[in-house]
Amino acid sequence: MLTQGMTCIFCSIIAGEATGHVLSRDEHVIAFLSLEGHPLIVPLKHIAGLEDLDDETSVGILQSAKRVADALRAVTSCDGVNLVLSDGQAAGQDVFHLHMHVKPRWYGDGVRLTWDTATVPDDDRTALADDIRTHFREA
Repeated sequence: MLTQGMTCIFCSIIAGEATGHVLSRDEHVIAFLSLEGHPLIVPLKHIAGLEDLDDETSVGILQSAKRVADALRAVTSCDGVNLVLSDGQAAGQDVFHLHMHVKPRWYGDGVRLTWDTATVPDDDRTALADDIRTHFREA
């Protein structure tokens, strides 16, 4: 949540107070180019992270991301697309207005999205799956 005196650059773009290369807009989301030149999909209402995301807006984000990804493939002839949504500072989120990056990719572009891919023991996966299913039932 923004406090008085704080400005969210994405909210400023949405309000037309800051310049943005807007690609599309509907009742839930706006798509515009990041400063790095790839599209971002951003909810119209200020939502800091996933815990505050409602179902309609989440559907709108993915629908817009698909539409924008299709357009990116058509106009750039990219070989693929990464959809990246970082939730929280530990995940690399640096603008605390939820947003999804639509990153065009080409073979040999040198971009690497990495994390530990070591196999977790089955007992650990079983325990985590059980905990998550229990959380779903109790939520």
